[in-house]
Amino acid sequence: MRGYNYNEQPPDQNCPYCGTPTCADFVDVGVGFIQCGPYHCNSCGAYQIGPYDKHLELTDIENQCGWYLPSTSKKFTSGNVIDNNFVTHDTALNAYRESCKNSR
Repeated sequence: MRGYNYNEQPPDQNCPYCGTPTCADFVDVGVGFIQCGPYHCNSCGAYQIGPYDKHLELTDIENQCGWYLPSTSKKFTSGNVIDNNFVTHDTALNAYRESCKNSR
């Protein structure tokens, strides 16, 4: 997990598989920002292995770089997921709010 101060830009991280810039969710904690979700690649579908994911059998390259392969059916278990697809915290929150409206 990473963070950054108010006067800094979010940390850059490129996908270890395709080299594309990736993104992660960060939250304001009062003294700066802290990473609150895994980095993920919108290009190939790879994502960072989370510290609270269930233990899964990993390949050597996954163990080495700390990211799930994009072509595997493994899914992280500690992030925001809708229909087995990673979503940002904003998308997850909006989906939750919509489901609350529909359940009334």
